[in-house]
Amino acid sequence: MPFDFGRGEALPPARGAKCESPFRSFARDAGAGLLGYLIQRRVAPSFLHEIDHFLRAHPEIAAYNPAFARLINQVPVLAGYRFFMKGYTKPARYCDQALPNISNLPRDMPQSQCAVRFDSEMRDFFEGHQYRTDILAMIDNHVNALIAAHSQGQHLTFDQRKLMVYACFGNVADAYRFYEYNYQTEWLEHRYLPEHVVLSEIPKEHGRLMPYPHQMSGPDEHCPENRRSFPATRARMARANDEGVDVLEVLLKDFTAQLCRNGLNRTEIERMRVEAVRNINHQREMGGGRGLVNMVMNRATMTQPATFGRQQRKKVRTRLSQIETLKKSLRRLNDQEASLTRDLQRAGRLAAVVAKRQRVESELVVEVTSLAMSAGEMVPKEAGHWVRLFGKKQQEKRERAGWRLDVFYELARFM
Repeated sequence: MPFDFGRGEALPPARGAKCESPFRSFARDAGAGLLGYLIQRRVAPSFLHEIDHFLRAHPEIAAYNPAFARLINQVPVLAGYRFFMKGYTKPARYCDQALPNISNLPRDMPQSQCAVRFDSEMRDFFEGHQYRTDILAMIDNHVNALIAAHSQGQHLTFDQRKLMVYACFGNVADAYRFYEYNYQTEWLEHRYLPEHVVLSEIPKEHGRLMPYPHQMSGPDEHCPENRRSFPATRARMARANDEGVDVLEVLLKDFTAQLCRNGLNRTEIERMRVEAVRNINHQREMGGGRGLVNMVMNRATMTQPATFGRQQRKKVRTRLSQIETLKKSLRRLNDQEASLTRDLQRAGRLAAVVAKRQRVESELVVEVTSLAMSAGEMVPKEAGHWVRLFGKKQQEKRERAGWRLDVFYELARFM
């Protein structure tokens, strides 16, 4: 019996063929009204291709949320675009040269005024709800603080610079989207609109958790005395919880990374990881899971390697090499010091002998001239002449001896 090759079943599309999207194409259907609206907001027309790509990548939305697909496809293209942007959580893509370069911002940037500027997309966003001027004022205060730091020459991250550009030069709706959904990690009293969670209508795979907006702390708990420890780990856990990922895996990953930074070897890290999992399970069984982050991460920060790991051995070998080099230098300097000390002692003795010899020579000349005058063989004038001549010859002799005697005399003063 020949194989039927899936007879009666729908064939997959040919390689290179494009599947027909159940949604309209904003880039193809864009008319004068939509293009004029984009030009007014300085949004690039290529941003419509980004929207089409998002809708084409999720055709299952039309099957599980037909109301959303019907509204997108049947209303005018400008109304459909504004409806889509009401639930889009990313800023729009601007035209070239519409915003200043993020890496070369001017020092004298204008102040952020999102709370008082009007934006029609923000009005649509809060339609049916309270217009959250307090959140816009929070954005203004944060951006103005960043502007003050930038004017003083302080370093700002890429996201901080991007927020400054959106708030000062872009549209208010884009600054709000970037701040609330892509920048801040604190808890805000905002409402997730139905358009934000349109993908929640699609059934998830087995084992996939539903996204759940998680608050790290209450609105009045961000004072210094209530600030929680390990904020980076908590932020990653909250982000993982929003995406439906197991937060304990994120916690254990940070725990392992901290142990690696401490220099523990693989065996010790695996042993401590097993112990951490055991402690976490015990705490969850006892119903005390609120302090898991502190319990796990404090153990990681306080643990030091029991034996020298690879990095520690390298550091120890470097230290030992430096110690051996210093010991060799010290032995050589000790020998030089002993030799110079002997030379100084010989120089001191030589200087004393030279001085004594000169004194004896002077006394000898005086005695000889005195004896000659006593015997009547030399008159006093002639004796004085011979004494002066001897002194002159002695001075010439010292000069012919060179600088060695002068050095010996100077060294003898310090002996």
